[in-house]
Amino acid sequence: MIDIDRLQGLMRKDDWSSVYTMLDAARQQAVTDDEIKREVYWRMVALENQHRYEEAIAFLQSNSRHFNSQCLVHQNLACFLLKLGRNKDALDELSKAPFEEEMEDFYGLAIDAKFFYFYLLAKSGDKSVSNRLPEIPDDYRHITMDGKFLTKSDIVALLNR
Repeated sequence: MIDIDRLQGLMRKDDWSSVYTMLDAARQQAVTDDEIKREVYWRMVALENQHRYEEAIAFLQSNSRHFNSQCLVHQNLACFLLKLGRNKDALDELSKAPFEEEMEDFYGLAIDAKFFYFYLLAKSGDKSVSNRLPEIPDDYRHITMDGKFLTKSDIVALLNR
């Protein structure tokens, strides 16, 4: 089992050797599927925190089966691609997300990925997204990787530029 508080403390200190030692031990000791999923998730977070986006992409693609929500996988891949300046690839990645299929079981993750997809479409100048905005609740707020809030009005503003 991973001591999340300790792991996050090591990440804050940039003690990556200890982070990966801890994750390697967690993988070796993993007995259940949930323990493997937890280790995979935190290894992805470690790669992201080190700005090792290419490695994070390859890792996430080869371990996507360890995530319950594929919307989360596609959204993370899109975020990494954006960090690499590959905006078109990020849009393409999010277009593969199974938004509707996951709405019942993983509503929060599915609606967040869908919102982010619509936002990127609007940012790219795709005016057709305005027809799909009713699919997002009016009071929905998306939190960006930078900790900022985005709403439907931000998408509308992009479309009206």
